[in-house]
Amino acid sequence: MEGQQVYLISGEDLEKVRQALMGDEITSKANIVFKDAKLLTGREGYYIRVIGTEEQLKRIKEIIGESAKEIEAKEVEEVLKKLQEEDESALAGFGSIFG
Repeated sequence: MEGQQVYLISGEDLEKVRQALMGDEITSKANIVFKDAKLLTGREGYYIRVIGTEEQLKRIKEIIGESAKEIEAKEVEEVLKKLQEEDESALAGFGSIFG
C-alpha cells in the first residue's frame, strides 16, 4: 500500500539528505520530489514530497531523522495542491509542443 509524506528541511541539510535518500537501496525507489519552499508557500527551506510503500516511508523517516520535520495537514494540502498545479501546467505546455 502506498502512502505520502511531506517534510520541510533547511537548505543546509538538503544535499546531505538528498544524497542519503538517493543512495539508499530502499528509498531510491520511492517517488521523491525536492522543491524550494519559497516558490510554493514563501517559507524558508525545501519541501520533500514522498510517495512510496510503507517500508520506503519508514526508511525515509529514519534517514531524515531530525534534519527535517513532517509538516501539518493544512500545509500538506497547500503544498500538494501547488505541486499538482505545477504538474498540470507543465503537461499543458508539453501538450502544446506536440499538439
